[in-house]
Amino acid sequence: MSTKAKIKKWSNTYTSKNDPLDLEIPIVVLINERSASASEIVSGSLQDYDRAVIMGKRSFGKGLVQRYRELTYGTQLKLTISKYYTPSGRCIQELDYENRDLETGKIPKFSDKGINAFKTANGRTVYDGGGVMPDVEIKTSKKNETTDALIKSRAIFNFATDYYYNNLTSKSLEDFKFSNKEFNRFTEFLKVDTTFTTVQESLFKKAFLASKENNVSLEYRKIKEKLADDKIKEISKNKDIITALLEAEILERYFYKEGVYKYNLKNDEAISQAVALLNNPTQYTEILSGK
Repeated sequence: MSTKAKIKKWSNTYTSKNDPLDLEIPIVVLINERSASASEIVSGSLQDYDRAVIMGKRSFGKGLVQRYRELTYGTQLKLTISKYYTPSGRCIQELDYENRDLETGKIPKFSDKGINAFKTANGRTVYDGGGVMPDVEIKTSKKNETTDALIKSRAIFNFATDYYYNNLTSKSLEDFKFSNKEFNRFTEFLKVDTTFTTVQESLFKKAFLASKENNVSLEYRKIKEKLADDKIKEISKNKDIITALLEAEILERYFYKEGVYKYNLKNDEAISQAVALLNNPTQYTEILSGK
């Protein structure tokens, strides 16, 4: 892989120094929207050489190289000096910080300008435009703004804690399953938990508190309940994503991180599909052949 900078001495090409240990064993690399930087370079390089099937979701798109510069009073400057490129020449950086809108603060994406095609060793077409696109995409629901707000809040953590103290009897890792009934319990919990509020709820509460009218309390409660119902409907569209997060948080209460990993090895959809592909040599070879 390589890094390219405006200053020539900061541009570098990196090659392996040792002979490969194995050129035959099949490899599936799992990535998602949280895979960033070094993991993107590794997965992108393996993809360019057709050495592994990349599976999951498009990666984050963090392709900037930083270096620290010493300043006075024990401080440092973190300076962006170049960008990462995979062996085929793809840049994995997504956000174009250089052209940030100074008025709005909005940062454009390189993919907004269009994407460019590149070829792997076997002649397969791959694209730049930020991040690494998987060879096999794992289908999940598309996360909406309300779900993003839920994940950033402490509501899932709080529910898992509440769940644990209401179910102190020992559980079996093999038999654990977060059911539809328990997901409904979670949505009811959200109606009383104060850590998860949408923008609409916050604005409405401010408007109510600013009102000098004393006869709007009943209407306020009705609209507040309606906003809560709308919030539940939105997050329910991402039930698959939220259920996985709830399972992990609850399992960690009983079996710690080790238990979460053991559970995912048997129940995670991406891992299951990866194992199925590794057990299907014909399909594996077909994906990498580019035919």
